Amino acid sequence: MKRAVLLAMVVILLFPLFLQPVSARSVELNYHGEQEIIVRGHTPVWLNFTLRNIFNRSLDIEISVTESSLYSVSYVPSHAFRLGPLSERNVSVIITPSEKLEREEIDIQVKFKIYEMEAVNPIDTKEMSFVILVINPSWFIKPIISTLGLEDNWVWQFIITVLFWLGVGFLTVFVIAPIIRVTTEKTKTKVDDIIWQIIRAPIIIMLFIYGFVAAAELLPISASSLSAINKAYEITLIAVITYLSYRIFHDLMIYEGKKLAEKTESELDDVLIPVVEKIGDALILIVGSLWLLNSLGINITIFLAGLGGLGLIIGLASQDALANFFAGMHILLDHPFAIGDYIKLEGINTVYRIEKVGVRSTRAYDVFNHEEVVIPNKMLAGDKIINMMKPDNLGKVKFNVGVAYGTDVDRVMEIIEKVVEEHPEIIKSGDKKPLVRLVNFGESSLDFLVIAWIPNIMDQWRVAHELRVALYNKFKEEGVEIPFPQLDVHIKNQES
Repeated sequence: MKRAVLLAMVVILLFPLFLQPVSARSVELNYHGEQEIIVRGHTPVWLNFTLRNIFNRSLDIEISVTESSLYSVSYVPSHAFRLGPLSERNVSVIITPSEKLEREEIDIQVKFKIYEMEAVNPIDTKEMSFVILVINPSWFIKPIISTLGLEDNWVWQFIITVLFWLGVGFLTVFVIAPIIRVTTEKTKTKVDDIIWQIIRAPIIIMLFIYGFVAAAELLPISASSLSAINKAYEITLIAVITYLSYRIFHDLMIYEGKKLAEKTESELDDVLIPVVEKIGDALILIVGSLWLLNSLGINITIFLAGLGGLGLIIGLASQDALANFFAGMHILLDHPFAIGDYIKLEGINTVYRIEKVGVRSTRAYDVFNHEEVVIPNKMLAGDKIINMMKPDNLGKVKFNVGVAYGTDVDRVMEIIEKVVEEHPEIIKSGDKKPLVRLVNFGESSLDFLVIAWIPNIMDQWRVAHELRVALYNKFKEEGVEIPFPQLDVHIKNQES
C-alpha cells in the first residue's frame, strides 16, 4: 500500500513535465557571431548557426528570411533539411547586399520552423533579428577610389572622403558664397538677399558636418557607434531645419506681410499678421519637437492624442475668447467703423472714439467721461452701432424751444431763423438750410423744433449751446415769454 501511494505521488509530481509544450524542448539553437554587423563593399555576410535535436526522433527544419530588394539570400546546406534524433548540424544563411547600396541599415529576421516528420504545422518556431550596416563610399568618390585601386583600403577611403568634403566646404565658402552674394545684390528684390543671409551659415555648417559623418562611416567602428553618429547628425539636421523655418517665417514672411499691411488701408491685415505670427511660432515649435521625438524613437501618437485633448480643453475653456476672436474678424471684414470714427451704441448715452481694433477687444475713448474703454468684440458684433462719421462728417443740431401761448407764431419763427442764420458755423445753402417748425401744443407752451447743419458733427453740442443762449437773450430782448411748467387749480365751492 505504501509503495502504491509513493508511486502515485511521483506521478503527480512529474505530470506537469509531460504537459510542457513540445516547442519548449524541441531544438536548441546557437548563433556564432554578432547580431550587429558592418559590411564594407558588397561582401556576403555569413550568419552561422548550430541546431541540436534533443528529441529521440527526427525533425524537419525550415529556414526563412525576410524578403527585400536590398539583399539576396542563400543557404548552406539548404533552407530545408531533416535533423536526426539527438544530432546536431551547422547551417549558414548568406546575405549578399545589393550593389546599388551606398549606406543602408538592413533589418533582417531569420526564422526557424521545426516540424514533426511529414507534419503540416510546426511544433516550434525560433527567431533571431540582425542589423547589417552596409557602408560604401559615395557615388562621387567611388571613381577616385576605383582609379587608385583602394576598394578594400578603408584608411585611404576615409582620408579621400575627408579631403573631398573639405574641398567642397572651402569651395562653397570662398567661391560659391561670394558669387551668390554678388548675384543677389544685383537683383531688385530684397527677398533673395534675406533668404541667402538666413541659410548661408547653416548650409555651410551642415556641409562640413555631413562630410564628417560620411567619412566617419568608413571607419572600422561598431554599428552602434555609427548609429549614434548618424542619430546625432539627424537630430542636428532637425534642429537646423526648425531654425531655418523659424527665421524664414519671421524675417521673410512676417516682415514682408507687415510691410504690405502698412501700404493697405484695411485694418484686417494689421490685426491678423500678429495672430498668424503667434500661431506660426507655436506650430513650428510643435512640429519640430514632434519630429525630434519621433527621431529619438519615441511614439508621438500619445503626444498627438494629448495635443488633441488639450486643444479640446482649451477650446471649451476659451469659448468667450474664441467668440470675441471671430467677432473681431467679423468687424474687420464688415468694416462698420474705422480708427478715429465716433460711434454710439444703442442704450448707452455716450460717444466713443475708436482707437484700436484688436483680435479680442476694441479700445475706444469715451468722449463724455474722458475715459479709455475696452469693449469686447462680441458686444460690438451683437449690438446696434451708430457711426456718427457716416455717410460724412456733417452734423445736425436739433433742439426744442417753447414760447407762451398767445405769442405771435410768425414773429417767433422769424426771430429763431435770424438767430440761427447769424451763427458763423451754420450751413445756410442747398438742402442743408436751417428749419424751424411748430411741432407741438404743449401743456404750458408752443413747442418749436430747430434743425440746423454744421460742418463737423463733433461740434453739435457746443453749437446747440450757443444757439440756445443766443435765442434766450433775443427772446428776452424782444419780449417773447418762455413759460415754465404750471398747473392751474380751480376750487369749486359747494353748499352743504
